[in-house]
Amino acid sequence: MNSVLNQSNTPTGYPTEWGRYTQMSGVAPADYGMDAEMTNDPVLKEKIQEGLKSLPILSIVTDKDNLFSHENDEEKGGIYIFTGPPIGDATGHGWTRPASIELMGGDQKHDLSATCGLRLHGGHGRLAEKNPKHSFRLVFKEKYGEKTLKYPLYGEDEPSKFDQLVLRCHFGNAWQHWTEANRQKAQYTRDVWARRMQRKMGHTAANALYVHLFLNGMYWGLYNIAERVDDQFGKNHIGGKKGDYDVIKIEEDGGNHIEASEGDLEAWNLMVETVTHAASPEAYAQLDTLLDVDNFIDYMLINQYGGNTDWDYHNWYAIRCHGLDSEGFRFLCWDSEIIFESENENVLGKNNGKSFPTGIFNNLLQNEDFARRYLRRAKEVLADDGLLGEASVVAVWDSLYNTISSALYVEAARWGDYRRDVHPYTTRGNLYTVDGTYMKERNRLLTQYFPVRTERVLNRIVSLVNV
Repeated sequence: MNSVLNQSNTPTGYPTEWGRYTQMSGVAPADYGMDAEMTNDPVLKEKIQEGLKSLPILSIVTDKDNLFSHENDEEKGGIYIFTGPPIGDATGHGWTRPASIELMGGDQKHDLSATCGLRLHGGHGRLAEKNPKHSFRLVFKEKYGEKTLKYPLYGEDEPSKFDQLVLRCHFGNAWQHWTEANRQKAQYTRDVWARRMQRKMGHTAANALYVHLFLNGMYWGLYNIAERVDDQFGKNHIGGKKGDYDVIKIEEDGGNHIEASEGDLEAWNLMVETVTHAASPEAYAQLDTLLDVDNFIDYMLINQYGGNTDWDYHNWYAIRCHGLDSEGFRFLCWDSEIIFESENENVLGKNNGKSFPTGIFNNLLQNEDFARRYLRRAKEVLADDGLLGEASVVAVWDSLYNTISSALYVEAARWGDYRRDVHPYTTRGNLYTVDGTYMKERNRLLTQYFPVRTERVLNRIVSLVNV
């Protein structure tokens, strides 16, 4: 415990600088240490110690050069130095290094040891100036050890086979973010809330497990381990074989474009083209095996309720199982970190084009059967006692807060001082704390956002849909 609280900012053999900035000049200063201002405070120290024991520990160990070598080499370069951002110099994109992982402790009494490939994950979160605390992806291949991880990561009743897992760092609305307004809204539960709510509404969603991450023995912060949406995910949650799946997503590298990360775009393009003619009853009827309409309606309602402004030009997945009895593409909430910002936020008018969820939604609204179906479901879930009513929304929200409430003190000690003391970016930040910054935003949501949001969204939907 003491070694974590006293974690040095100058560990032996580690560089004092990380990667070059992309959208500004300079190089990111390295930051390894815990904030002594917090760890030496008697009251906070006790809370940090309790917080360290409150979640499972995920430990990743690899040769330090795999992470921090400044040698610009595809085989030898450090993935934390050459981050491969989606804009500017893409050096490092896709670089994968061998690693050993251990997951231990927590309510499930985790006891996992495995080897895998380790790479960086994400879009703009890989820009050194925007985010010093990167997300990772764990890749299971024979090249690194296990071809597939077989372990009940999310409990005995959930899938237990994984080809890839994503270690989400919480980039948006987090204390290390590059903008002050974003940092003030840190809650670390928005994205997981969207996925849990999708599950609560009866649909497929990616699981998440909150952990404390240690990197080569150094505390790296609060993360959540998320299932990656791939063909194994489809097999786990929907059935069939891995080869049966098309997985559609936005690829941010080289400009946002739609791609099939598994399978192909044939059924997707057919679905999109059919939807453009959805005003016709005949075309709408052809969607039975191309689009899961009930899933799509609830997916849109979750994003509309949350006022998701970082969507849908990116940050979504759609997955479909092949075959004549296919239920069509299902949309999955993903990276929903920029939600719950303003109780008056209105994203109903978004339309980013026919191939994006908002474009599909607008085209479907031209069909009266869909419009009535959407309005009927909106009135049901946005009722006071509905799934998107205040009580239901807050129940999910509080369940996540109660999971990480103690762990947040450790995250604050690791990253709460970064924008004040290490890299202010454009303006010097504050010391971000649980009892100050975090609770202020939590209270805003509980007293100003959730009590009025349901009614305001429903009123706008009723005004929009005239059937």
